[in-house]
Amino acid sequence: MVDGAPRPGTARTLSHWPGTPTPEALWHDLSAGIVLGALDRPELLPRHVDVATVDHYDADGVLALGLLCVDGLATRHGPLVVEAARVGDFGVVRDRQAALVAFALAALGDADVMDRTAWATTEALRILPDLVEDPERHRELWGAEADAFEASSRALEERWATLEERPENDLAIVRVDVTHPHAAAAAWQGAPLHPGAVHSATARLRVATIAGGRVEVRYRYESWVRLMSRRPRPRVDLSAVASELTGAETAGAHWAFDGAGAITGALHLAGQAPSTLDPEDVVERVCAQLEVLDEGPAAWDPYAGTGRARQG
Repeated sequence: MVDGAPRPGTARTLSHWPGTPTPEALWHDLSAGIVLGALDRPELLPRHVDVATVDHYDADGVLALGLLCVDGLATRHGPLVVEAARVGDFGVVRDRQAALVAFALAALGDADVMDRTAWATTEALRILPDLVEDPERHRELWGAEADAFEASSRALEERWATLEERPENDLAIVRVDVTHPHAAAAAWQGAPLHPGAVHSATARLRVATIAGGRVEVRYRYESWVRLMSRRPRPRVDLSAVASELTGAETAGAHWAFDGAGAITGALHLAGQAPSTLDPEDVVERVCAQLEVLDEGPAAWDPYAGTGRARQG
């Protein structure tokens, strides 16, 4: 099993998911990185196993599977594949070619078919050798997302979208002028900016976005998995913050928190009722609560049970 949790009979799990029994010697930020490391440590792989699987479709999962199953992929393109997985899972772009690979794979996952995981995974494995060799030949898959990513990156450069860091809260505050003529081009899948542009510009794993009078505070995926390049600040429970904000509303707006264990859980308005609160005041209230909550226990610990659990 790659990039997921084991099932009964699983011989080996190669996954960065919390709680999975991946050998600690192979731990890596990404499941694709775990697989690449395992191919160099054959003694850590079970013998006489000729079936590998993934239980969901995303870039890291299918790329990890491809490294195991596609002849020559790991040897010729291993580092590029891991970078593409980084783009897919974390939205961090370090290499344009890797980004195009990830964007193309994401497009396959949007297909409207009966068994999306099986179809998209099979199609991804089929095109992977050509895709990583020359992503430019697959513009029909990655073009729309690449355009949104580039428009969002320009928004930050031109400063009609800004990013402020508050290291003491591990928080990045993104402010977007949704009235800007290029705002529609920068939006992606309901977000006012492509997440890749934001995540590539900051290492903060909590992101507050202010756009069009609405505020959202979201945990990035890196703080859900067993991240190995650094130890993220643990997630805290923002339910009390949601209750405080709801109580401060004067026209019935309701705030909700998805939960610290949600993969990319967020504090956000529930429903369409607009907030009566000043967005900047919302962010200040959140920061004040984070200062208190960060002194207490973690609400989500991906290292629990490994001997590496930590608080604060």
